[in-house]
Amino acid sequence: MNNNYRRSIALLSSLAACPAPALAQVADERRSNVLEEVIVTAQKRESSLQETPISISTFDPANLQRLRVAEAGDVAKYTPNLDMRKPPGSYDNYGYSLRGMSSTDPSLLTEPTVGLYADGVYIARISGAAFDTVELERIEVLRGPQGTLYGRNAIGGAINLVTRKPSEDFGFKQKLSAGNYDYFRSETTVDTGQYAGLSATLSYTHWNREGWLDNLIADNELGEVDKSNSARVAIRWEPTDTFTADFVYDYTDRLSNGSLPQLVWVRPYQTNLGGPIYAQAAEFASPDRLDGLPMAVSTEPDTWSEIDGYALTLAWNVGGVTLKSISAYRDWYAGTTGNEYGAFPSDGVNVLDGMGGVIPAGQYVSMFSATREDEQDQFTQEFQLLGDAFEDRLTYTLGLYYFEEETYEDNPQTFVFPAIMAYGGLDQVTQSFLCRDPTFADPAACLGKDTVLSTPIFQYGSDNDSWAVYGQFGYDLSDKLGMTLGLRYTRDNKTAFLRNSGIQRNEGIEQVEAKDSWSNFTPALTLDYAFSDDLNGYTTVSQGFRSGGFNARASTSSSFSTPFDEENVTSFEVGLKADLLDQRLRVNSAVFYYDYQDKQVTQFEAGSNGASSIIANSGEQDAVGVELEVAFIPAEGWLLQASYGFVDIDIKEFETTPSDPVTGLPAGNQNVDISDFAKNIHTPEHNGSVILEYAAPPFSFGQLVLQVDASYNSTRYFHPVNNLYDTAGHQTLVNGKVSLNGIGLGPGELEAVAWVRNLTDEEYREWGIDFGALGFAVDSFIAPRMYGVDLVYQF
Repeated sequence: MNNNYRRSIALLSSLAACPAPALAQVADERRSNVLEEVIVTAQKRESSLQETPISISTFDPANLQRLRVAEAGDVAKYTPNLDMRKPPGSYDNYGYSLRGMSSTDPSLLTEPTVGLYADGVYIARISGAAFDTVELERIEVLRGPQGTLYGRNAIGGAINLVTRKPSEDFGFKQKLSAGNYDYFRSETTVDTGQYAGLSATLSYTHWNREGWLDNLIADNELGEVDKSNSARVAIRWEPTDTFTADFVYDYTDRLSNGSLPQLVWVRPYQTNLGGPIYAQAAEFASPDRLDGLPMAVSTEPDTWSEIDGYALTLAWNVGGVTLKSISAYRDWYAGTTGNEYGAFPSDGVNVLDGMGGVIPAGQYVSMFSATREDEQDQFTQEFQLLGDAFEDRLTYTLGLYYFEEETYEDNPQTFVFPAIMAYGGLDQVTQSFLCRDPTFADPAACLGKDTVLSTPIFQYGSDNDSWAVYGQFGYDLSDKLGMTLGLRYTRDNKTAFLRNSGIQRNEGIEQVEAKDSWSNFTPALTLDYAFSDDLNGYTTVSQGFRSGGFNARASTSSSFSTPFDEENVTSFEVGLKADLLDQRLRVNSAVFYYDYQDKQVTQFEAGSNGASSIIANSGEQDAVGVELEVAFIPAEGWLLQASYGFVDIDIKEFETTPSDPVTGLPAGNQNVDISDFAKNIHTPEHNGSVILEYAAPPFSFGQLVLQVDASYNSTRYFHPVNNLYDTAGHQTLVNGKVSLNGIGLGPGELEAVAWVRNLTDEEYREWGIDFGALGFAVDSFIAPRMYGVDLVYQF
């Protein structure tokens, strides 16, 4: 960190040698005592946030800077009813939950509930969605089904990442950050200015950070980001007033050590039947965050990812009608060589290698470990036609969308299992041989021993395509009343394959293939009413659809080739948006109800054939919820922002195969309804945030700004069938920031910021996985207190 910091100071000191201009005027709504109008493009055209009849949270450049947003998930804590977190083992993946509609399985064969878009380009998988975003202009979070205006159907909502277009003027911006755990970040942006109708923005970001957990086996730190490099090139061509071409290339390259799961619980049944590995694991396991973890595989930064994205947007405006084409290709390649959940030494006697061999004393054995290699590439083509008629009383958006992708994953696994549970169903001679009983006579030869099993071949992939036609029509029935009708038809075609040596031992390891298709028609109807210039209301009824798919971790060939079904939701929403107190107070609210049919739920299943998570259609549920967002200027220089979300989910039907509460093994072949005690995962009932900021009057060389923010969420569950360690309790996080803005330096301005995240150094659970019959559970925890400084120079 010291070398990086010295480089930062040297650069800024050289800039200080330039003559300083007069202090630039600080354009700040806190000083004008008026909340500025917020413009969004949620409906594919610019409109005022207050006049857009959608439950939407927007983060403009001021808020993005205020909250130090670097990627999409950074805004989740400040968005009602949105939960975004990273699962163990990777910095590159997200799990989503929006209004209780969750996507947490990283399988490449399932569709997310929330659509993530970067400048109109759909990001198809939650794996690889946590990439650095540079030159963000705005983030919009749209809640509720979003199919009638978006290329890919999103049953729960959409997140739009809108980047800044190239400027017509030359510009330069450099941001340097340093902090604890040797954190260093550099962001560089150059605007070329416009020449002969061409302009470009070039951006590059690098950051790195040491880990915060010690590896108790190897001399390294867990949680390290060795490098994260992102580059972006945006080129705009405007040869005429009616035609615009935008080309964007983005690239991300990241190398990290993301293996942070901690053993929090080991099932007594497996401990009593197993040997020294289970005994050590049970002794080590703790529900509280530890300072070090025993990892034998994760000895260096071992998780990598590369993302390439190309997008070309062409827009023609002829006679008030705009025809737009968005063509995009994205490629994601990622993997890990060190994903594991704790390792312990063999005693040289009671730990077996699965073929009856004894693992030497002192050799470390992982409770569960896996390598992974993922690939996904996608091509999308979208055409949009936007216009108006009847003296602007009618607006319309028509769209035609095509999507195709290929996916592949190779994920061999190794895991420990009590030998008596692994071989108890075999004949006595075989049991005795595998558990090293030379007399072949002891029926308890496997008792008190562990065996290491593996799934050396675990590969799956898919070829998918989808097409859709959609349209939305808005009509002003009067000066105050408007109506919007949306229609969409979608067809998804999927072909998948599976090769899995572990779960198909009795069937051979021939490749299994499956193919199916799903189609759906989803409408939406909205009525909006302007009660006054400062008060608008709306009501919406809409339907959403998520196609079915195949279980990459199915336990048999037949269960793989039999797909899980599509899920459907019908949503009802009423909202009010108000600007009050001479535009010093803004209050936006929504109340919603939805009816969910055939909900897709991830369920963890594990046995002697391996650890697996499958998706099943659990049944029916409905929900009612509230969303509230407030912005208030109580006095000159002060700005208060607050949000609150509430969702109450009633699970009416949840069918699943029960597990024995003692052993974790399946307790029968018939599904039972567990709706009375099943939980909706990753969905807190209550969540909220507060941001309080004070901007002091500008003085001779800058302006001092103080900020504190806090976020809260109530209990979350990691698994539908909850146990003590599948739960994250109430969580409150506090951040703070002090900045000095508008410092004249050379031809531009300098901003200096001191910041802290997780001020009170909380140790909350972030994510949990219950491995069922393998007999243990792991959790990951949030990052500890982080603090540092930012220096930003721009002209």
